[in-house]
Amino acid sequence: MINFFQGVLLAIAATVVLIYASTKTFYLQDQNLISEQSSTSSQWQSCMPDNNSYGTKSTPIEYAKMIEPELGVIPVVDCGAGVEIPIYIDGVRTLGNPGLHNCDNPSLQIGDCMSGSSLQRYQGKTAAGKSLPHVVWVSFCRHDGRDTENFDMPNSVQLIGYNSITGATAFFESGDNSPWTFTDQKTNRMLGTLPSTDEPEEFNAAYSTPQDTQCVECHQSDPFIHNPFIDAAKLTSHPSQTAVPMLTGANFPYYQLGGSDWDMRTIHIEGNSCLNCHRLGMKTVEEFLGDGWHPNDHMPPHAPGTQSEDFAELLACWNNGPENTPGCEWIIPKADQCESQIVKHDYPFKAEFNKPNLAEQVDRREERKQLLEQRTYILER
Repeated sequence: MINFFQGVLLAIAATVVLIYASTKTFYLQDQNLISEQSSTSSQWQSCMPDNNSYGTKSTPIEYAKMIEPELGVIPVVDCGAGVEIPIYIDGVRTLGNPGLHNCDNPSLQIGDCMSGSSLQRYQGKTAAGKSLPHVVWVSFCRHDGRDTENFDMPNSVQLIGYNSITGATAFFESGDNSPWTFTDQKTNRMLGTLPSTDEPEEFNAAYSTPQDTQCVECHQSDPFIHNPFIDAAKLTSHPSQTAVPMLTGANFPYYQLGGSDWDMRTIHIEGNSCLNCHRLGMKTVEEFLGDGWHPNDHMPPHAPGTQSEDFAELLACWNNGPENTPGCEWIIPKADQCESQIVKHDYPFKAEFNKPNLAEQVDRREERKQLLEQRTYILER
């Protein structure tokens, strides 16, 4: 009998030790996590909007539900209902694909000149149908002409939602939309309707979320990129306005819902005239320079080239780094209740993309000019 009770007591003691050890392990793990969070917090004390870093890595339907309080419901994209982006050659509208850079208004992403893409602007609304005038969505049905000998670039659909009061922004991509879209052989236009959030499985199949891609690598200064290709599409209701909204002012809010760890920095020099009307994303500038579009030929719109010294000042800061350039700072935009802020070396969300690439800064205007002269010669023949 005594041996029996001794066995029971030993079993109980072993169990207590095991529970204690497990509890201590979990406690230490929690303490390490708290310590790690505390360390990050002590390194960078700053105002941040209520947000998270996992939303952009969730499924499309999960992300759609997460952003609904800020951006309402996601619009249903009907490529045929949007404004077609016109393509011009020597001022004459054309259909088809004349080739990269072989039109008057190429995109500044490898010079796409394919016709048949479209843009549509939507006012935000709640699930109950209530209008959200401070929310805008833009869809881009892209009939892609950037094919190579080895790769047929598929058509795609992009969606951007933006809250002009808080700056809350969301990006969706539809890279494989072939079950829902097609190209009209007569007009060369991309047509079709993508699934709505009322069809969760279809919506998840049609769209993807950014995952590990930071869309601000290109959409750096604000959610909407403007170039000659995009801005050729005008609102039918207001022909003087581009289909893609133009955000004016240097301090409009901007942050990524579900991407609290995205690198939102741009460079800033107080008094630099290039920054009077907008922030300037230098990675976007490098993308444009790589396609032969130089800011001094186009900016400011009313007097191109008159701000060339200020642009050179920004380019020098970008290449040398704000930390090595007196008067130049990294800033992040206003976000919800948080004002725009100067950030220093302890900013915890630095991304590899937000560094200069000298190879992308080569002046390609002469190459572009030669392409245009070659095109003119071919057309005259």
